[in-house]
This record gives sequence, structure tokens and C-alpha cells, in this order.
Amino acid sequence: IVLYITAMWISGIMQGLMWRAYDSLGFLQYSFIETVEAMHPYYVIRAMGGFLFVLGSLVMVYNVYKTIKGDVADEAYASAASGAR
Repeated sequence: IVLYITAMWISGIMQGLMWRAYDSLGFLQYSFIETVEAMHPYYVIRAMGGFLFVLGSLVMVYNVYKTIKGDVADEAYASAASGAR
């Protein structure tokens, strides 16, 4: 989540500064396309952070599924092994 938030924060500040930059004649120094191109690396970092977030959610769903399903055979084996001692 830190990757996701940090990348968006930095790209937002950079985009705002690029949109406020004027040349000596008072025109915008950067076009819209130039600002989007400059933010591309931050979008890649955002995608990586989002992928890790979704991967963590999938691991959680798998963990909950395995917890609900449970294995009765493992519990029976554990109780038999402890009773044999």
C-alpha cells in the first residue's frame, strides 16, 4: 500500500507543478501529453503496489477458505498421537 500511495502522491505533486509552469510569454511550458509521459514510471509503481495489494487479498481469501474447511483427519491424528504417549 505504501508503494501505491507514495507513487500517486509524488506524481500528483509533479503533475501540479508541471501544469503551473509557464514560459516567458505566459504559455504553458508543458503540454498535457508531456505531463502524462512524465508520470508513466509512477503509474508502473502504482500498478506494482496494486498487484501486491490484490495478491495479499487473494492469500487472505485462501487462508479463510482453508480455515473454514479444516481437516478433521489431521485433528484425529493429532489426538491419537498425543494419547499414545
